[in-house]
Amino acid sequence: MRLLNCKSLAFEEFVQDVPRYAILSHTWGDEEVSLEDMRSGAAAASERKGHEKITATCRIAQEQALDYAWIDTCCIDKSSSAELSEAINSMFAWYRDAAVCYVWLSDHTQDPAFVLTDEAVLASFEYRESITEQDREFNDPPPLTSKELDMRNHIERLKKCRWFSRGWTLQELIAPKHVEFYDRDWKYFGSKMQLAHILSWATGIDSGVLKGDSLDEVLVGRRMSWAANRQTRRVEDMAYCLLGIFDINMPLLYGEGEKAFTRLQEEIIRSSNDLSIFAWTAPLGDKRSFRSLWASSPNEFKSCRFLVKPALEWNGRGEYSITSRGLRTMDMIRIVRGESSRKGSYFLPLDCVDARLNKDIRFVSLEQYGPSLFARRKPWLYDTVVDIEVSQASRLPSAQYICCREGPDLESMVRMSHVGSVQIDFSFEAFDETSITAQPETDWDLRNSILLSYRRRHFWGCWRIRTVSDDPGVCVVCVQSDGWLLYGIFSWHELPPAMEKSDLLPSQVSAILQKLPVRTAARCPPWYHTVELSEHNLGGDSDGVTGTLLRIKSRRIAESQNSRTGVKTRLQRLFKKRTWP
Repeated sequence: MRLLNCKSLAFEEFVQDVPRYAILSHTWGDEEVSLEDMRSGAAAASERKGHEKITATCRIAQEQALDYAWIDTCCIDKSSSAELSEAINSMFAWYRDAAVCYVWLSDHTQDPAFVLTDEAVLASFEYRESITEQDREFNDPPPLTSKELDMRNHIERLKKCRWFSRGWTLQELIAPKHVEFYDRDWKYFGSKMQLAHILSWATGIDSGVLKGDSLDEVLVGRRMSWAANRQTRRVEDMAYCLLGIFDINMPLLYGEGEKAFTRLQEEIIRSSNDLSIFAWTAPLGDKRSFRSLWASSPNEFKSCRFLVKPALEWNGRGEYSITSRGLRTMDMIRIVRGESSRKGSYFLPLDCVDARLNKDIRFVSLEQYGPSLFARRKPWLYDTVVDIEVSQASRLPSAQYICCREGPDLESMVRMSHVGSVQIDFSFEAFDETSITAQPETDWDLRNSILLSYRRRHFWGCWRIRTVSDDPGVCVVCVQSDGWLLYGIFSWHELPPAMEKSDLLPSQVSAILQKLPVRTAARCPPWYHTVELSEHNLGGDSDGVTGTLLRIKSRRIAESQNSRTGVKTRLQRLFKKRTWP
């Protein structure tokens, strides 16, 4: 670590036994003094505007019996990419280990007639913060007193300082234990401990964290919200300035743009089991219906300000990891069945709740677009579900993958996965809709009742559903092969055992069907079921995509005594030529 000697203004390097030092937190301005400037001589460095903050830092440090200081403008050799990478990855630790951190607000002049550290006013702010945590945006807060109103106006002035809007200063506020604030004239006006509740109000950072509570106790999504609305000069630095907040180390790749923030999220996933990293919401101006799991920037975490852990973790036993196919999940994605308004919806519970709504679990809504493949659906929605609905939802038992690759083709890919698919519509007067199962399970989109084709020329599906009467139920089978669709309806006991397998090839299913009595109807007393086929706009998120509709109509046998049941028809009646787009 390279430190500046406060007396000689010469640099000294330490590998071990680093002496106590002061550290500066500030915003960069014109004519900053670099390492090269300092090494060129005192005369050259002193001519630059940035030299004043160096001498002021060293002066105050010496007054506090500190012989060394660290200032980012001149203590890093920025011409060395290796040293710059090491410094950025070590920055949080350097600020954490400093004896004191001086925050210099170059654009703020503190009113000497007003004391920001007035204990009585601060106590009222502390109380207001505690009730705001529960009631913000839901109930009107108590009216401000005159002193509180005066305090708020001063805080608003303080918030307008550039220091509060920069990305790098976030960790510089959180990491050090002792922080002192100075205005543009280097006049001291309070410490982090004294101003904790004011700083919390100004930055959104938990006051407990500012007083020394562990960051590990704060959810990832909530920590990300602290960086919302902050800026950095380079796009990549918006990720790099957060490394210490999440205890992450990773190489710097300037030029990668927003991919740096994606890499940060991937590293967080690898080192944490905190699902709140997916609790972001897209801005209202983002009209994309589908997104990957990754947020594009910290700004999308604004709604995570009050996230806390729920009383019961719903995905505590689930497993997930990053793979080339996306986020691999096991026993985590849920499907809503029954009479719920969300019937058929796929969702991923995130094991976090808004502190103001303790029973509302945040979740990610999902859309299936491939065998065991999902994309995030309607990412601009602030989605919550009450805990009782989570407990009643079924888990998808096999491994599932959620898209982690953002790109302009994702929306098209999801929509086109429905081209040529088969949608089934049961008459639910006769059937128990909660009992429906499908094979292959990975191709069945329960939310839309669609057997997904994924644009394959060969696929098959088998649906089983119970009736509301005592008979076992019916099976509907279809197979797509080179543009031809073969389908039929059978009672459960009529389907051969060979159809029980889920790994059958379409050609095998076709061969099995052609050996069976051909029918478009099935007699299952007291019901008589028929199948009708038609072209159909799949609708929903696949609006404008055409597929095939198999409509199952059911009548009581008494209503259809004059109908011919179980009639064998020519095989050609069960085939329909499909035209592929």
